Amino acid sequence: MQENYMVTQSNNLIEARHLKPLTAREQKIVLTMVSMIQPTDKDFMDYRISIREFHELLGLSGREHYTEIKEIAKELMSKSIEIPKDDGGWILANWISSADYIKGEGVIALSFSPKLLPYLLQLKNAFTSYRLSNILSLKSTYSIRLYELMKKWQHLGRWECPVESLREKLGATTKTYSLYGNFKHRVLSFAINEINEKTDLHITIKELKKGRKVDKIEFSIQHFKEKEIRLPEKPKKELQAPSINEIRERLNDSAKGFSFDKGYFADIYATALTVWQEQAEYELGLLVKYVNNEPTVNRPLGFIKSKLEIALQLHLSGDKISFNELQSASRSTGRTEVIPDWFNERNTSKEETVATVVTEEYQEKKRALLEKLGHSPEEIEQKMKE
Repeated sequence: MQENYMVTQSNNLIEARHLKPLTAREQKIVLTMVSMIQPTDKDFMDYRISIREFHELLGLSGREHYTEIKEIAKELMSKSIEIPKDDGGWILANWISSADYIKGEGVIALSFSPKLLPYLLQLKNAFTSYRLSNILSLKSTYSIRLYELMKKWQHLGRWECPVESLREKLGATTKTYSLYGNFKHRVLSFAINEINEKTDLHITIKELKKGRKVDKIEFSIQHFKEKEIRLPEKPKKELQAPSINEIRERLNDSAKGFSFDKGYFADIYATALTVWQEQAEYELGLLVKYVNNEPTVNRPLGFIKSKLEIALQLHLSGDKISFNELQSASRSTGRTEVIPDWFNERNTSKEETVATVVTEEYQEKKRALLEKLGHSPEEIEQKMKE
């Protein structure tokens, strides 16, 4: 998550009318995408958000539901805004032009509408920036929109806006809020209280009347830098545990004449974790090295899987197994193998495979790895049966 990243938008985009307003959850997704834009970017790219982060931004609980996330992405693509132009014209645009779920990576790649490019890229003048982390705790869509507007005018310390225009900017245009009393208590007051409590701003208002009717709102804006939310930085990548895909890629780099696809590797890595835990990658590397140097192995993937199944069975019976025992010495033709007895306890030639001893621990690890790889629930259930 990019919590400490900066959200930077042109002031015209900040002032846009939200014709079909984003929900608070949708705003957080869009603003997370904005925070991924770099000052030097000259064009939009696909902004990738993991399914887990997408799930968190939406405030969903439990296991990710891919059908639900797909429906949310479709709804997000339908949301539109009206952006004022400096020449007095306007532009109508959707926020999102495409959403691409990348199977196997557990990622959604979202693209901004090209019409938004001048309002988000290469900004030189008249733009507003704030830290993404300051809005992630806000629960109301109106709070997020008002916060953005207040950030735009923060440097002046005050802003005055007609009530009707404020409704449009906040997206509070339903009939319910046409009455000022409803708008004030259900939208404006709630948003102000939430901003004052949870962000680096403090807002007060003054109602400006025309006759007996409230015509405009005058905002007073104070910034308290000490209240600015800066979440702890995540550990640097080199200090983080490697992902299963990183491990698979490293082993594929060392393999000669064969490679592990994601589904197959999830299966064998679950076995390796059960037997060797934190040494799983090391032991698999030794086995790959053995296969690389053994000319009698004609089916590397089947051979590797069968040896892992033997290792699992012996591990479950209490034996300590290591592929480090596959030591090499010179043959008359270059090499002899000193192979431990356990390595040859099963016939692994040609089509024959060894039945896996299925344990609860093994199944749990396999399911968790398949989920990390982004497989759908239906795909996971099918692979669990294989």
